[in-house]
Amino acid sequence: MTNEQNPIEQGPEDLEARRTSGLVEKSFTKESTMPEAPVLPASQEGDIWDPAQEPPPPAPKVYRKISLCTACMNRLHDLMVTLPVNIYHNRDYPKIEFVVLNYNSKDKLDEWMRDYMLPYIRAGILVYVHTVEPEFFAMSHSRNVAFKVATGDIINNVDADNFTGRGFAEALNLLAEVRPEKAVFTGATRLTHGRLGFYKNDWQALGGYDESLVGYGWEDNNLLLRAMKVGFKVMAWRRWKDGFDERIPTSNEDSVRYLEHKYLTLTECVNMRTTYRNLARGRLVANEGKPWGKARLTRNFGEVLEL
Repeated sequence: MTNEQNPIEQGPEDLEARRTSGLVEKSFTKESTMPEAPVLPASQEGDIWDPAQEPPPPAPKVYRKISLCTACMNRLHDLMVTLPVNIYHNRDYPKIEFVVLNYNSKDKLDEWMRDYMLPYIRAGILVYVHTVEPEFFAMSHSRNVAFKVATGDIINNVDADNFTGRGFAEALNLLAEVRPEKAVFTGATRLTHGRLGFYKNDWQALGGYDESLVGYGWEDNNLLLRAMKVGFKVMAWRRWKDGFDERIPTSNEDSVRYLEHKYLTLTECVNMRTTYRNLARGRLVANEGKPWGKARLTRNFGEVLEL
């Protein structure tokens, strides 16, 4: 592959030019395919952080380990642009981990990781896991697997088409100084675009992402609303800092291409109804009574893992 195709071979200035090219958009300008139902009122079901009332400190007391997790099925064309930039933009954070899950991709993701990302794997910055089991991409299951592999105190999803922005991990750690437990780290309560983060032990206590949901949509809202129901504070960083929302445009067609159920609007409606039904019944822990986040994996091209 040429340097034009592989930004890891380019210098920081070239990476920045690629990042700010016409490939990139602000996530909050992308219209949703259907209106999202309103989130639960903060006064009743948890809290939404107000930076004016609780400003983050200028410097952290401790550096928590932060894992930024990406699950991929046939998204190398996005990941080869975003991952090197995201690593570069968080290079100064001392306890950073990137987790990339190859969810049975057929697009030479293995080869690209071997050819271009091995230095980061050997340095302990990047963990690469590969499963050959799934036939289709499953939104909740793939994220559960990636989060289980992660070893950070804080785990945060970053979709393959997302740029974290400069200093994202540092910003998460400062938010954690404000809220050292039961926090949801996200841009806002609407249009999260997959960017949800939790303390790992809190995420496990919630049962992870709900694997009963089908197709595309509402896996993030489901987890967010369950967390709010049990008193988590939503650390909505868009109220405090800008610059963490850039992403490569992804069409609806591409969003559902590798899913088993491809009727996007229908599955969003079904998953929304499932979410509110479970909330009304007090079912706030997902996947109860059944195994979840299960997978057989190869880690860093060698070790075999069974989750």
